[in-house]
Amino acid sequence: MSGHTGLGHRSPVTGGLPGEVVRAMALDWGVYIDAYLLDAARVGNRYAAIAFCDQSGTSSNGMTVATPPVRHVATRGAFKLLQTLDGADNYVLVTEHDAGVVADGNGN
Repeated sequence: MSGHTGLGHRSPVTGGLPGEVVRAMALDWGVYIDAYLLDAARVGNRYAAIAFCDQSGTSSNGMTVATPPVRHVATRGAFKLLQTLDGADNYVLVTEHDAGVVADGNGN
């Protein structure tokens, strides 16, 4: 994976985090957030996404991850709170690919 993620302006004040992540972090989610997910693509009840601020330490900022099965539990503005089906982990979905768009295999 290249160092450029195309995620917009990165602020040196916030450790190079994308602005969208900083805005999502500023919200009170009422639960411990395990990671913030950008450019997420849904596959069934899981997501493939670029992770930031992974509290487990398993993933570095900008690393592509796959979530375990999750459910949508809350929305704050453009951001969604996802929780694993067992309730153990919480993720904030910061940006998502358009739902319902299916690639034709030719990059379209």
